[in-house]
Amino acid sequence: MLLTIGLALACVLPVAAMQPERSPVMKPKLARPPVLKEIENLQSSFTGWIGDRIKANERSWLLTAPLSNPAMTEMFFDRDREPHRDLLPWSGEFAGKYLTSAVECYRLTRNKALRKTIQATVDRFIASQGEDGYLGPFPKDRRMIGRDTWDLWGQYHCMLGLYLWYKEVGDKSALAACKRCADYFCNYFLDGKVRVYDAGSEEMNESCIHIFTLLYQETGNKRYLQLCKEIEKDFETPPSGDYIRASLAGKAFYQLPKPRWEGLHAIQGIAELYAITGDKKYRQAYEQIWNTIKQYDRHNTGGFSSGEQAQGNPYDPRPIETCCTIAWMALSVDMLKMTGDSLVADELELSFYNGVLGAMEPNGRWWTYNTPMDGERKAATQDIDFQERPGSPELSCCSVNAPRGIGMLSEWAYMVSENGVVVNYYGPSSVSLSLPNGPIVKVIQITDYPNTGNIKLKLDITKPAEFAMRFRLPSWSTHAKCSVNGSAVSGVSTGKYLDIKRQWKQGDTIDLELDMGPWLWPGEKDCSGKASLYWGPILLAYDPRFGSYSPLELPTIDLSQPSMSTSATNRLPNPYILRTFRTVDGKTVTLCDFASAGMAGNRYVSWLKAEPLPKSAEYDKRNPWRKAGCK
Repeated sequence: MLLTIGLALACVLPVAAMQPERSPVMKPKLARPPVLKEIENLQSSFTGWIGDRIKANERSWLLTAPLSNPAMTEMFFDRDREPHRDLLPWSGEFAGKYLTSAVECYRLTRNKALRKTIQATVDRFIASQGEDGYLGPFPKDRRMIGRDTWDLWGQYHCMLGLYLWYKEVGDKSALAACKRCADYFCNYFLDGKVRVYDAGSEEMNESCIHIFTLLYQETGNKRYLQLCKEIEKDFETPPSGDYIRASLAGKAFYQLPKPRWEGLHAIQGIAELYAITGDKKYRQAYEQIWNTIKQYDRHNTGGFSSGEQAQGNPYDPRPIETCCTIAWMALSVDMLKMTGDSLVADELELSFYNGVLGAMEPNGRWWTYNTPMDGERKAATQDIDFQERPGSPELSCCSVNAPRGIGMLSEWAYMVSENGVVVNYYGPSSVSLSLPNGPIVKVIQITDYPNTGNIKLKLDITKPAEFAMRFRLPSWSTHAKCSVNGSAVSGVSTGKYLDIKRQWKQGDTIDLELDMGPWLWPGEKDCSGKASLYWGPILLAYDPRFGSYSPLELPTIDLSQPSMSTSATNRLPNPYILRTFRTVDGKTVTLCDFASAGMAGNRYVSWLKAEPLPKSAEYDKRNPWRKAGCK
């Protein structure tokens, strides 16, 4: 029955999709605009360890992927030719995820070669669009609805990539293509009296609500918001996720009917509905979902999911898919914008330094599908090679999506509030921005953070101006100090933002000092009797390249003894951080940063035997570092 409906609609939609928009539209005024916003036309520079990773990702993957994997766009051109390609249900997502990752990374570097590559990919992709607006790779008898495809999911990612490119460089053809596809959806579902629910694979296909909330904000087209409301109704129809109603009833995300990671993109739409309508139920549901993921499913690496969904157990050893961590970070970016809560930025930092960088080969040649807490690092081309196809030998869900974890720095590292500048990221870098009706401000960081907690920021400003600067003081730091031009600032407290409002002038300096660590997260369940150790935001792990023990036979670390800094080695790839700990039997164990562990193909562990461990009542599971310090 569903297939018959789909075929009938496919015959009439080309004419309907070409009809002009019913009335002129204007951007709507948001009822609840974001508290924090990303910087438009970002001009930034990241150097040091992170700068090297940004360049490697750009050089070895983003600039080469379209040429090395031409099927990424070519599959759209021959969708109706026989023989049909052997496609995965999610094959349509690859081009969109690549564009989203590339656009966000382009924001960081403004690399002309990358811009040219993106534009060529966008142009080729737009040329493949069907006359009716269709932006998927499937033949007519497999489009839109049907239990064997995630067609709406794939087109969602394609629309998102085009939309972000338009927002970044003003490419109107990209927005026009995005709107043509959105109009095709509206004609198909609203005029065709078919539900998005009928597409099946609910947590995937219903995620298209996110792009429709964004397009409504951009265009004011009420049909886009109408479709969002219909999808919201679909959420409540079993076996959909019931994200709003169940969350308002107090259920954790892992207790919902559809706790898979793909649903996080649908949940992003809920945050946008709060901004559009101001209805508090959307914010309450969103915060419930975010907080319960953090409490019950965010691993010690900052990664999310066990076996591709929430399980209610952050110690679960099943695979932590890279796509899941990227979706969690996207959810967190929206949470940060909505709430302005510095604890959310702490989560983004944790995920970035460990879950994201741990999924990336240091030279950028490959990414992982699974980045386990304990285990081995494998390229996605090894772990999920079943996704590879002729013409796209390197494409997988994670290879195209993972670079977004780096690109999202453009959204959260530096932000703006209503009255000033927000600094969430610490590391050698600089950012330039224009304040509303004010001067151009350049913030320059001089630091070797996260190796140490000493951070100096200098201001290069065209003329004196009064505005606020907001500095994130991480929750894992038990204390912090701040001075402006050498004069101490009072009332400094960690786990929140430090707001300094004054008249700033050329050459002003801000010095921050954070207490780096190590900090402790005692394990439970599958990790009972073990602990994770952190150096600031960096998860530490044992890699036998830097010691003589087998990862399965490590001695017990003595937490009552202080750790010691250790010099770098010539074992490639070189680690960023090495710390040595004493053991209870008087020996030593050297740990490295999690992102470097296992990169030579050897086993590593991040859950370690350690003593003395605090009792469960002595630490806060929501923020385990605060009350479980070690020397």
